[in-house]
Parts: sequence; structure tokens; C-alpha cells
Amino acid sequence: MPIFVSKGVSSVSMRELSKELGVSTGTLYHYFPTKEILFASMVRQVVAIDAKEITELSENHSGLTDIMNFVASREAHFMNLMLLAVDVKRQLSESTELTELVEDSFTSYRTALDRFFPAGSSVMSGKAFLSFFLGALFLKNNATEETGWPALFEGLENLKVLFQSKE
Repeated sequence: MPIFVSKGVSSVSMRELSKELGVSTGTLYHYFPTKEILFASMVRQVVAIDAKEITELSENHSGLTDIMNFVASREAHFMNLMLLAVDVKRQLSESTELTELVEDSFTSYRTALDRFFPAGSSVMSGKAFLSFFLGALFLKNNATEETGWPALFEGLENLKVLFQSKE
């Protein structure tokens, strides 16, 4: 997947992909008739693995520290996925299949995160966490000073208190 991140999905050729993957172009075409199909297959697999791990965290009744550690340990991975999603939305928005792939991926993450939160919490908890996470990830990667995930989560808790006091 690094080649898609570095060059953009639309700029990568099947020849480049075959070289990167160490297989012949013919073999690659045999299994994946287009690079879009290969890309979609890779993304679905990666998202399914991530969603499974998040679900396992929720089933093990993990705390906020565990989800923070999960996020922090995969920061570059999630940044790459976010960059790919933006690339698809900007460069390949006419591709219904790929834009649906992005939406399905976000839904998979949101659904897995919804399971992480207690049953009595808002149905928007997973979506809110995902929104916070994506925004924080973007800010962390564009910030001039290093900010750790615990500090960002502490800031989120402060926002929660602020909004609750205004109700």
C-alpha cells in the first residue's frame, strides 16, 4: 500500500504495482483485472483487520488507555489510510466503487468503535470518536510541536466538561 500513498491511486500503474509486489504483470492482471480492484481488495483487508482488533478490545472490556495505545501504535498506518481516502475523494470521485469503498471503510471503523463504548452511551459515540481521531491525527501530523495522544484525549475530556456546563 505504500506506493498508493506516495504516488496516489490514480498515478500508479499496474507495472509499478507488479514490480513493488514482486510478481509479474501478467500474474497481477490474472488476479486483479484493474489496479482499482487490487486497491479495493487491499483496503478492505486492512480495514477488516483493524475493525477486528478494535472489536476485540471492546470484547475484552478495555479502557480508554487501551484504545489510546491502539491508536498511538498505529498512527502512521491510520495517517496513510486517511491520505488514501482523501486521494480517492479528490482524484477519483467519479468512481462510485472507490467512493463507496471509502464510505464503507469509515462505517466499519465507526461500527467497531460503537461496540467499544458502553451500551448506555450515545449511538454517536463511535462516530464522535472517529471524527475526533481523524482531526487529531491531521493536526498531529501538521503540528510543529509534538503532542501526545494522552494530552489530546485530556483536551477532549476538557471539551466535554465545557459543553456539559453550557447545557
